[in-house]
Amino acid sequence: MAAHEPATLDSVAARAGVSRQTVSNVLRHPARVAEATRERVLAAIRESGYRPSLPARQLATRRAHAIAVRAERQQDGISGLVLDAFYHGLAEAGQDNGLRVVLYAQPADEAAELEIIDDLVQTGAADAVVLTATSADDQRPAYLSGSGTTFCAFGRPWGHDDEPHDWVDVDGARGTGLAVQHLLDLGRRSIAYLGWPGDGAEPSTGSDRRRGWLETVEAAGLGAPVEARSLNDAAAAEAAVASLLSGADAPDAIVCASDTLALGAHRAAVAAAGGGTPATVVGFDATPVAAALGLVSVAQPIDQAAHLCIDLLTGRFETPDRPARGVLVPPVLHLPA
Repeated sequence: MAAHEPATLDSVAARAGVSRQTVSNVLRHPARVAEATRERVLAAIRESGYRPSLPARQLATRRAHAIAVRAERQQDGISGLVLDAFYHGLAEAGQDNGLRVVLYAQPADEAAELEIIDDLVQTGAADAVVLTATSADDQRPAYLSGSGTTFCAFGRPWGHDDEPHDWVDVDGARGTGLAVQHLLDLGRRSIAYLGWPGDGAEPSTGSDRRRGWLETVEAAGLGAPVEARSLNDAAAAEAAVASLLSGADAPDAIVCASDTLALGAHRAAVAAAGGGTPATVVGFDATPVAAALGLVSVAQPIDQAAHLCIDLLTGRFETPDRPARGVLVPPVLHLPA
């Protein structure tokens, strides 16, 4: 094919060594194609620069080929990096599956958000939704299930196991358990926890992370667990840990529910040490801030989670009535270079 000629289905098929129909299936019905073949076709599409006609695909499939997701308000420049990575992963996975990602602004409340979702789906602007920031009092999954809207949640159905739907989440308890085990391997024997207000009161991301710390500490027989609470703010975390370290039985290590908390905890630990060896701090999210401070942090496989969300949605497009599926992704401990 000459360099100036646009790529076509036929040229992509020739490059990938498959039929024209196989290329079409990869674009329209990816679940029908074996993974190895699908990856070969996607590589040929990227290499050739092929761009399918969106209006033609919409007419043929009666779908928008678009996924909607809420753009969260910026609350914390550190923790916000996690969602940025998630959005990028969704866009990348969507592109590989012929899907666009449509962002909608975070509204004032759930009712307003559900109106936005209804409008996007009913007007044909989006085929499905990816929910974020799920919680125990989240009414969005039940509403979307009842309205027949295709969706996947990045986050478990906290406390709503009787309302099954597709979801992907990171195993936070496993992550903090890894953090405690790392500290035990370093010889730490008084391992405190710095979490968020309300952790443990009801099922939530924070409660899950706290559970992993608590179970691992108790299994190690380290005595009465010590913990503190703080808003997800570095200054507030610093104050909370300063108080924790001021007592006679100050811990020699602290596991934190986020890297934002770890930043404040690290500051307080350094100040309390007065030039000596500070308490060891482990964060959660493996952000560049933790790396810059030389802190160990739990890394969430965000890109993998985003790709799994797209996989669940494309599978749902293919088989609308299949049973709901939840995927719990294991995190890893990120050690500073």
